Formats: sequence, structure tokens, C-alpha cells
Amino acid sequence: MTGKTLLYRGSLKSCNYHCSYCPFSKRPPSGTELAKDKAQWLSFVQDFMEKARSLGIRALLAVPYGEALIYPWYWEGLARISTCLEIDALGAQTNLSFPIADSLGRFLQNGGNLKKLRLWATFHPEMETAKAFARKCSEITEAGASLCAGAVGVPENISLLQALRKMLPRDTYLWINRMDGLKRPYTPEEQAAFLEIDPYFLRELTPIPAVPSKCTGRLFLEGNKSLRACNIGGALPFGWEGLDAGMDFPEPRCRRKLCSCYLAYGGREDPMNQVLFGPYPSFRIPRRPKAAFFDIEGTLLEKQRHPYKAPPQTTGAGPQNQACPNTRLTEGALAGLTALSLEKIPLFFATTLPYPAAWKRCRQIWHFFSGGVFAGGAHLILPEAGKELFYYLDASCLAGLAPLKKQFHFRILTYKNQGGVYKATLLRPPHSPWDQEGINALTAALPPAASGKIRFFTEENCLQLVAAQADKANGVRTLCQWIGISPTEAAAAGDSKEDAKMLGLCGL
Repeated sequence: MTGKTLLYRGSLKSCNYHCSYCPFSKRPPSGTELAKDKAQWLSFVQDFMEKARSLGIRALLAVPYGEALIYPWYWEGLARISTCLEIDALGAQTNLSFPIADSLGRFLQNGGNLKKLRLWATFHPEMETAKAFARKCSEITEAGASLCAGAVGVPENISLLQALRKMLPRDTYLWINRMDGLKRPYTPEEQAAFLEIDPYFLRELTPIPAVPSKCTGRLFLEGNKSLRACNIGGALPFGWEGLDAGMDFPEPRCRRKLCSCYLAYGGREDPMNQVLFGPYPSFRIPRRPKAAFFDIEGTLLEKQRHPYKAPPQTTGAGPQNQACPNTRLTEGALAGLTALSLEKIPLFFATTLPYPAAWKRCRQIWHFFSGGVFAGGAHLILPEAGKELFYYLDASCLAGLAPLKKQFHFRILTYKNQGGVYKATLLRPPHSPWDQEGINALTAALPPAASGKIRFFTEENCLQLVAAQADKANGVRTLCQWIGISPTEAAAAGDSKEDAKMLGLCGL
């Protein structure tokens, strides 16, 4: 992620709404409770402004049990924090019951930056009409702040939520949370209806196994200064005051089997989260890029050891119909691709796999994609526009490899198009993978004519060779030119060194 995110929850456990299903509506606030919560918040604001830069925190989301934004001190604190140059985004979960003009005015009077303000607004049908809620959402976005809106997916409320969707501006995201108390699966008709309202709804229905290693980009802070990795995680062995300057957020010891709510799964350091919701996905405001590029291995599909065998002599015209290897999708991949497709965002592969191998791996999701970058950038294709480009390896470079096979213990596998080789794999035994020393020795043994004409990268026991100008970043740049957008308007996802330049090109 671009920076770390902190979620804050004080001791406030009361709400001014009285929804029948909510426990916090049953507790009117006491003066003591409000005084405690105010003191905790103001103390936190001061601490946060002093520590955020040293801890690398760039986003703050207040997630109270009750309704916090009806109290002026929350607006004043958010305004002060927004003046910090290192803070990119901040906001709170709210029912929008506060006076919009007065509250935003107070925020501005205290120096607040509306461009940084991001509110997570929940619609409560028992307390407010859809028309009134939609009007408030429009007031906030017209003032210059960002917002997402949503509601619980109660099947009986489908028609009401469909009406709300029509009342909201098209670019205001209306999310639907899974109804935990439903006690039955949603019917296909209910799923379809909610998916039409919320293109991302399948993510709510997809079990997401807890992976603690993906939870080191955010922390959850309680009003008493205890820390957790997220709202459902266990307490960490140290609190807010134990975070030292420059300290990495720790990997939590999570006992959860699933990340069972959006605050848990949406805040993880997951490539799909960043493509869908940008560098700070906890705010639940979609990024909606003009195109998205996806690595395959480890991003869309679970990684597998490459069963490199002599490939067929292929062309860019289309994939070979061969036996399909393991094609297990990563958790949430299908839901994410479905969301992007429903948002009509063009999707492209960006992979080191050649086109035929990518097709074999991705047949179940191939229909989502419109071409892409293959063979580590050596093959680009945009079928709808009839565009295709290969970067071929210099013949002298390939000739220089053959005499070195015995010395360096490798086999050469080549991928061709119309007689030209666009990718070569130097395959060594699994027990003797390539290391940097071996790569340096090999490159030193190549003819001088090969210098500067080849790019090398390793994958397990394979040394991959493509033309010097071929890489994923250059491929993404070219595809973006073909479809008429800037790379900064695109999103990219990947988890290897080969993806780094591509991610940087797309703003990550």
C-alpha cells in the first residue's frame, strides 16, 4: 500500500438512531460516557499528529460503535488531522444524522481539507427515507468530500435499495453488506438483485481465510490505547504508546479462520483490494480505474511449480487446446473480476507466461480479459483492435547460448512466432536453480554482440530471456497507448519483482 492505515474506535457506545436490530440504540449516552470519549479522542488526535509521520501512517478511519459525528469535537479533530501533509485520507463511519452544512462548516473553520475527507455512510430504513438519505449524500459530495453509502442486504428491502440506487449519483458507490442474521443462503434471484445494486457484492459472499501476513498495513486502536490488527482480531502485546518511530506494524497472531467483515478483509494488503479500492481500501470507495492489469501467478491463481516442458511452436494467433494445469483461483479473485467487469472496466493480463500457457492456466476466467502483456513483455495483444506486437530475441544472442548448455547445465526452451523467438527459457534441474553468481558467469560468457540486447529474470529453476526492451511496464505503457489512456489512469496487481515497475507506472 502507499501508506499505513489506522482505524480508531473510542469508548462511545451510544447512537441517536433507534434501529430495532442494533444494540447501541438501546443505550442513551451519559454525560460521563461522552466526557470520557471526548477526552480519549482529543488525546488521540494530539498523539496521532505527532506520531503519524514517524510511523508511516497516511490514512485514518474512525469506526465508532455508535454515532460520533453528531459531536463537534470529532469534526474539529478530523479537521486538525487533515492539515497534516503526510495524511492522504481520513474519515468516519456515520449514519449521516448530523447537520450537513453546519458540520462541514465547522470542519472548514478548523482548517479541514475536504479533498481528504472520506465518509462511510450507512442507510437505516427504519430511521430515514431513501430520498432524505440520498439528498444528504449529494450535499456531501457536492461540497467536495468523498463518500460511500450502503445498507444491510435484507431481502425484504431489495425494492427500497433499488430505489435508493436510482436516487444516488451514478458515481456514488452503494454497497450491500451480507445479512448475518438471515440464517439461510441468499436465493439466486436475491443475489442477482443485490449484485445489480452493488457490483462488489460477491465479495461479501466469498469466504476469505484469515492470512495474518496480509495484515501488516493497518492497525485498529481502541480508546484505551490498546491495539489490534483489525476490528475482529485479538489484542497485540503492546499498545499505542509502544509503537516507536519507524517501527513496522507487526504481523498479528490471528486466531480467526475467516476475515468475516469488510473492515477485516477490505483492509488487507491484497492486490485485488488495491485495484478495486485504491491504496486505502478501508474507506470502501471504489477506485474505478480506466483499465486493470493482472499478474497471474500468485495474484489471480495460486502459485504452482512450473512444469516446464518443451513448448509447442506457437504463434500469437490463438492458444493451443492442451491439458489444463492446476487453475485454482486465489480467494476473492473471481468476485473482484466480476465487480470490475460489471463496472465495465477493461481487464488485461500482465504475465511472464507465454500466451498459450496463460490460456491453459486461465481458461475459467479468460472471458473477463481483453488481451494483455505476455511472456514478460515480449508479446502484446489487443484482439478487439487487431493489434499485436512481438519483441524478438536477436539471433546472435540465441546462437551464443547453445555452446554454453553443457557448461552451465541447462536446456533451452524457445517460444516462437513465425520463426522468430520472442522468449527463451534456460531450464536447470530443480535441485540446482539459478543464482546470481551463475547468471553473472553466463552473461560474461556470451558473445559481446549480445551485450545490452537481452533481459534476464529468474523463476524458480528457470532463467528467462526476452529482448532488452521487453518488460511488463513497457507492455502496460503500450497497451494504454493503444486504448487511449494514461498509465496513471490504470490499475495493476502483482506480487513479484517483475511487477514492481508496472505497479509504479500505475501509481502504486
